[in-house]
Amino acid sequence: TRYLPGTLLGRVGGDWFDSIKLSGSRTAFVVGDVMGHGLNSAAMMGQLRTAVQTMAALDLPPAQLMRNLDDLAQRLGEHYLATCLYAVYDPIRSELLISNAGHIPPVLVRAADGRSELLELPTGAPVGVGGVPFETAKVRVEPGDRLVLCTDGLVEVRGADIGDGLAALCESAAHPAASMDDACDTIIRALNTRGGRKDDVALLMARLNGIPAGDVAEWELATDPREAGRARRLVRGQLRDWGLDEAVETAELLVSEVVTNALRYAHAPRVGLRLVRSDALLCEVTDDDQSLPALLTAGRDDEFGRGLHVVSKLAREWGASRLARGKTVWFEQSLGRGGGPESGRR
Repeated sequence: TRYLPGTLLGRVGGDWFDSIKLSGSRTAFVVGDVMGHGLNSAAMMGQLRTAVQTMAALDLPPAQLMRNLDDLAQRLGEHYLATCLYAVYDPIRSELLISNAGHIPPVLVRAADGRSELLELPTGAPVGVGGVPFETAKVRVEPGDRLVLCTDGLVEVRGADIGDGLAALCESAAHPAASMDDACDTIIRALNTRGGRKDDVALLMARLNGIPAGDVAEWELATDPREAGRARRLVRGQLRDWGLDEAVETAELLVSEVVTNALRYAHAPRVGLRLVRSDALLCEVTDDDQSLPALLTAGRDDEFGRGLHVVSKLAREWGASRLARGKTVWFEQSLGRGGGPESGRR
């Protein structure tokens, strides 16, 4: 990432960028630009940025997130306008879901041939305009592709065609570089030397590494309490196939707790179970009940209420997100010595 303040002294801007970790090994990338300069623009930027982070944590689809952000901007004030681009990368499905609110399009650099392209997306109107629909575009990507997002301060110069700036962005983004930092510096050097730039600049670049199919295992479980035992056996076998024997004991216990909870409340005949191996072990359990689990205070004689306390103690992270039909409860387990919550932090 890079941020360059504008050359108009004393006039702070409203450009921002973020990368936000989501469930399912996904990542959200955000870049936005509040119209105008000064303290009001900077304050609005802070409000919108916080709102995007909050809504991303709720796992809202990109278009829905933009609609909510548009409503918020209208409530904040009559002149609260901002462009924004929100992209969710799924490394398992190898796809980007992108919604655009009047922002300049991102650049995708293909790893296969080094070719760069401006992504053609439904543009939409800036948030705060109101009454304008937003759309979600799906873009297929491959491991190693690079995604480049920026604000218009990098490509727009007064008196020049913005198309020239976008062409220069594509050309500079395609240049080979030894690292992501070098790639960012190449873009900044190529575009920031042009005269007339007064606006601030935000630049975010991400390499989309993907997750190989061999690092993902999925099963369906019947809504039968005995399937918790089958889930433990499936997880045990898969982890041993992956050479993760030291993680088996903790993973079996965590999976048993989450699957048992799903089997108790699911209505449909099937519950989904997925394991993903990356720098940590991710486990996801999906069912059709939309009630999100919560930590409870269990009394000495209570039969239920302790499962999530076990998960929160042993997992590196855990959470739950609603789906269109149901929910996913997930946890991450460190893959250091013993596979417990503290391994990998030493």
